[in-house]
Amino acid sequence: MSRPLLATAAALALACAAAGQTTAPATQVTDDRLAEIFSGEEPESAAELAAMQAHVQQLIKQVLPATVSLPGASGVLVQRDGAPFLLCAAHVTLEADKDIKIRMTNGRQLAGTSLGANHQSDVSLVRVDVDAEDAAKLPSVEIGKSADLVRGQWVLMLGHPSGRKKGRTAPARLGRVLRVPEEGYLVTDCTMQGGDSGGPLFDMQGRVVGINSRISGNLAMNMHAPVDALMSEWDELLEGKVTQSRRRRGRSRLGFGAPLKYGDGCPVFEDVAEESAAAKAGLKKGDRLFEIDGEEISSRRDVMRALRTFRAGDKVEIVVERDGKGLELEIELEQGGGR
Repeated sequence: MSRPLLATAAALALACAAAGQTTAPATQVTDDRLAEIFSGEEPESAAELAAMQAHVQQLIKQVLPATVSLPGASGVLVQRDGAPFLLCAAHVTLEADKDIKIRMTNGRQLAGTSLGANHQSDVSLVRVDVDAEDAAKLPSVEIGKSADLVRGQWVLMLGHPSGRKKGRTAPARLGRVLRVPEEGYLVTDCTMQGGDSGGPLFDMQGRVVGINSRISGNLAMNMHAPVDALMSEWDELLEGKVTQSRRRRGRSRLGFGAPLKYGDGCPVFEDVAEESAAAKAGLKKGDRLFEIDGEEISSRRDVMRALRTFRAGDKVEIVVERDGKGLELEIELEQGGGR
């Protein structure tokens, strides 16, 4: 099979046929070996793939009931201090004291009230408005630690792409962690679509470690707010504090140190001087700019909007297309710098 085992058997047959699932054969793979694989080591046999599949099947059954839909978005139920809450994304709930309609996998509808939201980290908290007896019966998941994630580790993402659909539970997407920065978003290759925002990212123990945040133009790069950001601000969110995105106004024009040519579609980098910072970062003439800091780019206005919160000297993640492939580069922004 190989390469590596056909991309881990097509991400375990698209996360067990997106939670429809088929029965995996019994295997003799040890728990320790399975933990090594889920931590990033490559599976080496069909038996190990089958063990992975069986584990993911059980994991989906475990976390699916707590994965809920909101109008046009998703969320995940947790319990803290004996009370039920919904973890979500700030760009979904927007502000405090809004009525939130929550629909569970079994079709039951719950009422919620938005609490705080941090638009810098894109996390928010929603109170689930039920009585104490009912609260104890609601499904919930454990909250993990996003700082414990490592590159290459397997993760499971749930959500409601294109909104909740009758007869369909939240599709499961299996993928790997690509980046765990000290600040900012987690990046995985779990394919995300509109409607997934606010939904959960789980580790292989079923602990929520991220909240679906931003869709990338590159399907292999999708962004999740780390759950640690939400937990570090729990008290403020509980009190209804809303933090807006940083805006740095009055800054001079920024660029990448290489001029961009605009036309139809994505802009194209023109001359990239040899030995320039841009060249050393891997940029080449003819690269097509797809994305800046997770924002899709198709015009000069998109570039200006994406760069408005940065200063000269800041490093920004961009995605370019070269020879039909998407490449992620880290570029230091320059004053003037050509854009």
